[in-house]
Amino acid sequence: MRSKTLWLFLIPLIFYLLFLGKELLIPLIFALFIWHLINALAALFRFISVKGRRLPNCVCSLLSIGTILSILAIFIQMLTTSVYEFVEAAPAYEVNLETQAEKLLQRLDSNQRLTLEQFSHKIDLSSMLPQFARAVTSIFGNTAIIFIYLVFLFIEQSSFDQKLSAIFYKDHHKDTVFKIIKKIKSDTLIYVGIKTFTSALTACFSYLVMSIIGLDFAMFWAILIFFFNYIPTVGSILATIFPSLLALLQFESLYPFFIIAGGVTFLQLCIGSLLEPRLMGKSLNLSPLVILFSLALWGKLWGISGMFLCIPITVVTVIILSHFPGTRPIAILLSADGHNPEDKNNRPHMS
Repeated sequence: MRSKTLWLFLIPLIFYLLFLGKELLIPLIFALFIWHLINALAALFRFISVKGRRLPNCVCSLLSIGTILSILAIFIQMLTTSVYEFVEAAPAYEVNLETQAEKLLQRLDSNQRLTLEQFSHKIDLSSMLPQFARAVTSIFGNTAIIFIYLVFLFIEQSSFDQKLSAIFYKDHHKDTVFKIIKKIKSDTLIYVGIKTFTSALTACFSYLVMSIIGLDFAMFWAILIFFFNYIPTVGSILATIFPSLLALLQFESLYPFFIIAGGVTFLQLCIGSLLEPRLMGKSLNLSPLVILFSLALWGKLWGISGMFLCIPITVVTVIILSHFPGTRPIAILLSADGHNPEDKNNRPHMS
């Protein structure tokens, strides 16, 4: 009874500390995931052989680091360049918006004309888009801090297992801890790998649709679609709204708007709702309601970064809860099918 009462006080305190420490914790968690991806990619490079010899571990690690950092650098460069080009083109879009508003005003009665005219005069894309540019570039503002965390993670990597073995000196404790870590690595890698593949597929096909129509900054919107698809539910909606709104500003006709909105939505449904669940299978085993709640919770705590991280954090939480008898019922409640995410048989428990 005392332990339950203690947890009632500890849980709100933990979330309060997570909110206060978000400036330090968010870069650390991003660094942990990048570090995990680098190690996973390095493991793939180890399968490459040159003249019958496999590449040394240090070479594999350097190739992996170079690959991931290069991809991130290209994405950041493309995003920042496209955003500022978008800002420069804002006056032309604003003129087109006013032209379309005038055409619409001619079809309305006097009262509706007054309301819409007041609304159209309040829209100033020249002042709104720089704010949008700052919001997008601020996502990558912690790059230096993440890089520092990454350096120290690689320094600590060689002694990490030894430290855990020293802390959990009992064999059954040690086995449980290492099993939890292995499961976390496996599930997060499956999620990130499949999500990256489906997001890239959606972005590529969306780019084709937008390029055929002639939408400005099609590559920029494709990159945003790629990143937004990491945000459950809300991300796919935002990824459809933004390029569709630009189609309204850029073209005089409504047909491009309907084609882009319909095409991107169709791709999101086919890939996100049909292909992705088949690839994921029951590997994550998270309830859809839990995913939505997690999105809202971590979005409230950590903003956009929390929305990106909500699924991996929830997966890690469920894995940890499922390994202990006292918290296993919570893991079952969070699951999609009502089964314990971990095999109940022949598993050592920590007492």
